[in-house]
Amino acid sequence: MTTYFALFRTALKVIALSAVSYGCMSLDGYRAGSTTKVSSGGMSAGGASTSNSTGGNWGSTNGGTGGGATGGSSTVSQCTNNNDCISQHNDQAYICRSGTCVQLMSANCPVLIPALTALGLLKDTTKSPIIVGGFASQNALDPHSTLATVNWDLAFDEFNSRTLPGLPSYQSGGPSRPFVGLVCQEQNNSDIPGTMAHLTQDVGVTSVLSTLTPTDLYAAWNTTATNQNVFFIDTGSANLRLANLATGGLLWHLLGDPHVLAAPVVSLLHQIEPYIYQQRKARFAANGGEDPDSVPLRVTMVYSSDPKMLDMHDVLTATDNVHPRSQITFNNKSCVDNGTNYREVQIDSANVVSVPNTAAGIQDLETHPPHVVLAMATNEFPADVVPPIENFWGTTTATAGMIRPYYIMSHLIYNSSTLTTMAASNANRNPPLNLRVSGVNYAQAQDSRSKALYGAYLTRLLAANQGSSLTLAGTENFYDGAYYLLYSIAAAARNAASAVPAAIEIKFGFLHVIDKTSGVWVDIGPSSIGGTIDSLLGPLAYSMALWGAMGPPNFDTSLGTGANASQTSAWCIQQDISGNWAYQSDGLIYDTPSQTYLPPSNGVPTCLQNYCQTSADGGILACSQMH
Repeated sequence: MTTYFALFRTALKVIALSAVSYGCMSLDGYRAGSTTKVSSGGMSAGGASTSNSTGGNWGSTNGGTGGGATGGSSTVSQCTNNNDCISQHNDQAYICRSGTCVQLMSANCPVLIPALTALGLLKDTTKSPIIVGGFASQNALDPHSTLATVNWDLAFDEFNSRTLPGLPSYQSGGPSRPFVGLVCQEQNNSDIPGTMAHLTQDVGVTSVLSTLTPTDLYAAWNTTATNQNVFFIDTGSANLRLANLATGGLLWHLLGDPHVLAAPVVSLLHQIEPYIYQQRKARFAANGGEDPDSVPLRVTMVYSSDPKMLDMHDVLTATDNVHPRSQITFNNKSCVDNGTNYREVQIDSANVVSVPNTAAGIQDLETHPPHVVLAMATNEFPADVVPPIENFWGTTTATAGMIRPYYIMSHLIYNSSTLTTMAASNANRNPPLNLRVSGVNYAQAQDSRSKALYGAYLTRLLAANQGSSLTLAGTENFYDGAYYLLYSIAAAARNAASAVPAAIEIKFGFLHVIDKTSGVWVDIGPSSIGGTIDSLLGPLAYSMALWGAMGPPNFDTSLGTGANASQTSAWCIQQDISGNWAYQSDGLIYDTPSQTYLPPSNGVPTCLQNYCQTSADGGILACSQMH
């Protein structure tokens, strides 16, 4: 972000538990108490808020119920429009609700978007902005300059620019309705219910974009669940608790629930199992030791106290028959039937405690060394567990005659700089560490249409954030989430009973936006907005299917989880042409119907080629499982 823009924005923003066990478990719904911290935020349970009006004009007319239940967010002032309040309060962001001035921004909600136009939209007496709530990671120096917020800012600005002066009034001759977002901080927010009360009671929002961690998202949901007066789009993934939550279609997730990532973990284990057998056989022939024909493969799962990783453990070790492809198998047996050849140990997560205790994991791996480590963990694993494993391997009686371990890592370790450092410092191992590390993650859509939309989106995002130090590639889930919500509000506005569509109206609007059966396919991006909004608000019923930068919508509308069945892939690490160690994303693409991995169109990176079948000249023939 340029210094000018950053300054301009600033002016606008005024448990430690360890346990070792054998075998698997049965899964019943979700792991109780497993949702404490997950994404880049935090989440806790809270009470329901009082009901707020689904109406409310934010521009030249009065609206909503007003209110000030969150520690002085409102001031008693007479007003007929937002500009009266802004003028009375030294050009700060206020709105007029039922003749009372209500302050928008607070310590917990310091950001308005679009950053360069939001205040002007509020001051314009010919406009009545629809205010959307948000929760995103923020930093103290520039709360706006974070991945979710810059994506949402771009989406809001594109909608407002292409619908000037905004959505038509819900009443003939009334003010136009552009979009303004009030973004609250997700991390270090100890008062989620209070923040939700400010958004819903003081400000009157009926929709929220979120990057909240599952615990906080659950708390936020609880504050409005009784009244069902807020529609949520979470731009991250669902945990088991949220996926099993009865939300009445008012909570949706841009990424999948834990089963979506567990299945690729199991498939990746199958992918590397025959290669590890070959390595063990070659070592036995050369040096003796373990004979893989008589000593079965051993697997240990090290999982951390991060709620998403607790969920991954539960799904991978479940013994139900609902999601068989998500359950660990090796040696052609379930983890239960593998007996002592399968072990698991829990460690602290660096996402939950500042100084994680990983001793139990290290001790178990040293005492009972496996051939494969399933690292369903966070950064504490590459930081604290990998170094001692690599250092003691081959120096103890237990590891004598064994090949070095192979690691399958979680999506929460992807992009960890600690792991690339470990790859560099262990490049002289035999084999090098980077050739023994792989992992799973959500993937960029692989079809040509999605890739073109993603490329165009990233170009616009980079242009809007010149000079920013943020790594913006691969953040399209934030952008897509904003588009889904804004189109849904527009679809709801056609038949809304008030200036700000109610949550239940937005829900039905959302279903019109993801209608793959009979809807018109609409590409994400600014060029489609004007015509699509006209159709959504036109005299005839109109449904669409938004083709996002992540690909077409694939939301679960039948089982009720609200999750999007996202494309997944395998990643690895290797040196680039400059000698720097770098992540190779989407190195193998997981194919859900066949439950196997396929080569990407741009070829398989060297660090994953060992797990693919090759021709005599070294070309990749296939990457299906070889056993």
